Parts: sequence; structure tokens; C-alpha cells
Amino acid sequence: MRDTYTGADLLEQLLLHKDQLLTSIRREDIALDAFLRQEARRPDHNPVFQYVLKHYIGLVNPNLTEAFEHTYFRLFQEAARQPDKLKIVGLTAALYEVRNRRGNPSMQFPLVTHMLHLLNVHYPIYDPARIAFLGMPSANHLIGFDKKMTRYIEQYGQLFEFYQSILQDSRFDTLAAAFDDHFKDHSYEPPSDAKKLDLLVQAFSKTI
Repeated sequence: MRDTYTGADLLEQLLLHKDQLLTSIRREDIALDAFLRQEARRPDHNPVFQYVLKHYIGLVNPNLTEAFEHTYFRLFQEAARQPDKLKIVGLTAALYEVRNRRGNPSMQFPLVTHMLHLLNVHYPIYDPARIAFLGMPSANHLIGFDKKMTRYIEQYGQLFEFYQSILQDSRFDTLAAAFDDHFKDHSYEPPSDAKKLDLLVQAFSKTI
């Protein structure tokens, strides 16, 4: 692990370790993402989708209340019906107002990015572990919604630009082709290049 990565640095490492990374990615995760992405775009979310999603993204949390879960899925449903009006700060703020079991507001920015990622794959998933791996500082020590949100938005913008620089690099075509060759399954919607990159970066942060 290095202290920081540039887009070019990371792409070189992904290419170098592509065989190991592809082996570590589970086919079930690709199929599950395809299912969740398809269901997320529907104007009405059914209970099966909600059940699978909350276990997949970690919404099953002893500190979060049923009110939080209800609010999360209500906001998700509204976002799915108006995907052109996604407001990441507004969604995070609405969830922040729902108190956790300790009676405190709860900053759940990563869960919001999971929502946006399913509706538009070019919105990256903000994973604190992945952010730390990429050399970005934690926001945990910051106090108050505004300070935390400022840090999250700054890092999220960096993460977006980071991924875009890799996707626009012609060398990524080699990586995408290797991904397609490794995962040959026509029973589910194939992942976009943006999702392939997301899965590869996640695997890299865990295995290398």
C-alpha cells in the first residue's frame, strides 16, 4: 500500500495485478449489482429489492432506527422517479435529521452514495476504507454537519475526477477487455466500464 495514488498510478497497478484482481471478484457480486441496478430504476421499489439492498450496503445497523430505514427508502424512491434532480447534500441532510438509537444525528454519506451509484453508475461509491486506501484523510474527527459535508463533497469530487481520468485513459480498454473475457455470463446485464472500475478498485484495496 502507498500513501497516495494518482489515476495513472492506480491504473498501472490494476493492469499489473489484473489476473489476481479478477479472480478475487465474485460473480455473485456482479449479478447482484445487475439486479439491484435494474430494480433501482423502477418507479416503485418492491420489498424484495429493499430487503436485498439493505443487507448488501450495510443498512442493517444496530445504531440505525426503523425510521431511518423508512426515510432512506422513501428518499430512494423519490430519487428514482426524478433521477435528473439528484441532490447529494439534500439527501444527506434529510437523513442526518433522523436520530439514531442514541438520540444523535447520524451522518450517513456513504449510504447516500450507494443510492446514487445504483441510479447513475458514474456516481462513485464513497467507501471510507477505500478513501483511506487512496490516501484521503478521514472526516470522522470533524464536528457538525457542515464541516463533515464540506470534507465529503471535496473528497467525492476528487474521487469522481480520479475515476474519470482512468476511464478516459486508453489503457483502460485493455483492462475492460480482460474483465469481459474473464466474466462471460449472459444471464445478467453486463456491467458498464464505470462499474468494472468500481469493482476492480474495491478488490485492489482489499487484496493488494
